[in-house]
Amino acid sequence: MKLVVTHYLRSLRERDELDAILPDLLAESGFEVLTRPRRGTRQAGVDVAAVGPDPDCDGARSLFLFTIKSGDLTREHWDTGQQAVRPSLNEVLDEYIPNRIPPHLTNLPIVICVCMGGEMREDVRAQWSGFCRTNEKANIHFAEWNGERLANLILSGMLRAELIESEHRGAFQKALAMLDQPDVAYRHFCHLLNAIFIEPKNQTERTRQLRKAYLCLWILFVWARDADNLEAAYRASELVLLRSWPHCDGTRLDKESTRQERLAHFDQVVKLYMIIAHLLLVEKIGPFADKRYALSMAVNSRNTVDINIALFETLGRLSLHGLWLTALSAGQDETFGRVMNEQADKVLNLAIGIVNANPALIVPIRDDFAIELALFMRLADVRGRLHNVADYIRGMSDRLCNGLSLRRHYPTPTTVYRDVLVHPKDRSDTYFEEHTRAGILYTFVLAWLAIMGDQERAERLRSALLEYAPHMTHQIWVPDRRTDEVFWDGDRDHGLSVPGLPLNESLEAVFDLLNRVMNEHPLDERVSAVRIHLTPILLTACRHYRMPVPVHIWQ
Repeated sequence: MKLVVTHYLRSLRERDELDAILPDLLAESGFEVLTRPRRGTRQAGVDVAAVGPDPDCDGARSLFLFTIKSGDLTREHWDTGQQAVRPSLNEVLDEYIPNRIPPHLTNLPIVICVCMGGEMREDVRAQWSGFCRTNEKANIHFAEWNGERLANLILSGMLRAELIESEHRGAFQKALAMLDQPDVAYRHFCHLLNAIFIEPKNQTERTRQLRKAYLCLWILFVWARDADNLEAAYRASELVLLRSWPHCDGTRLDKESTRQERLAHFDQVVKLYMIIAHLLLVEKIGPFADKRYALSMAVNSRNTVDINIALFETLGRLSLHGLWLTALSAGQDETFGRVMNEQADKVLNLAIGIVNANPALIVPIRDDFAIELALFMRLADVRGRLHNVADYIRGMSDRLCNGLSLRRHYPTPTTVYRDVLVHPKDRSDTYFEEHTRAGILYTFVLAWLAIMGDQERAERLRSALLEYAPHMTHQIWVPDRRTDEVFWDGDRDHGLSVPGLPLNESLEAVFDLLNRVMNEHPLDERVSAVRIHLTPILLTACRHYRMPVPVHIWQ
């Protein structure tokens, strides 16, 4: 395990990686973290400041000032370059210590620490020793925190045997070893999280569990990045995000200090999730989004079902990423908000490019891909770009009508891969009725045709459904009061199903019922994340656990 953690630390970059986990490590080890890294502000050489026991001075309470460096510290990183260590140390001595230490901490001994994920090379150790001898004073000392020391800190605090027993550490190691098999790695990581999130004795124990899950995700991500396979890391990041949310939801926490601590932690979880999503979706997949058939060929399968499943999965992930960017842009300063909105528009362009370049997306093979379509249309709507995607829904409606009449290329409600692979097996009445017994997709398409003002196509699709599939039960799903308590851990036994939409009466009757459902079951009263304008958390849960997107979200 120490080898795993040491490799992980050495691979961390300085900005938004090593400096993101160090405060949690310090807090877990009994330190009081005073400042965390900030972008756009002068830090006077100090990335993290904390008060805690000095292990080199019999545990004396001291003020620690950390200057962080990624990887190994070499001669070229000591005195030159934008992130050189020596100029940062001079800033600490000349500016931070005289001017920035709070008055109530001025009497504490000061420890200036060079923190690195790797080790200090021999070619720079002489300069480091000379600098320490020259600048050390009675109340100012210097320390080296290398990867070995950080690994010991992690193993003794965050991952000690009392918290993750040997069999569960095995699950973690298996997840790392099987990164080239994302389904297997994800399954082992699920077992690990189940072991971490046991019922705690108190809120302090719960905070420790949250930090541990976050750190395990970081390690998995770094190893996945080194292996150039981010699939398992992406799925694991969604899971950690969802499992962490109910314990970080400020509306559930009474103590103000705990609320602030948890919200700060959740902010770090979201940042890591967004980093992984950006690397996988924008940097890895993005360059091929608008290349004709490029992503279809990248699925590396001759079967159209495999291509359809993979493309809709990617479309949903991209759309969700754009919705997260849009939500996070609110409440930011004008410059940062503008950057995030530009990124959201870029993500929507990638999603539209995928739709235009891959005709396999014209008809979903599975009915539950209405989830991905709902995310895609929601993103186009909030970005004011419905005119760019209207033809896609119209074309899908035409293909759905043809599929029903010919009993070919129509979506199936099953999600069992082997059954989907051979669908449609035949055109018999028995098989057709079994695989069109219920659905959520057709109601969604009808609603969007009406929203876009295409009444002719909407009536044509309604007529096709009444003529060829009069037995079909059209339904929607809305959260209930239990949803907010159990959804985030993967429980699917909650919410309200509204079946039997009155399609045989008229479209107006269907939409009147939908509006009545939304009025009688307001989403913000059912889900606290929606109430505080973090709707993407609910959408992430819907996509990850395969639950329909509530009708409130459609537009």
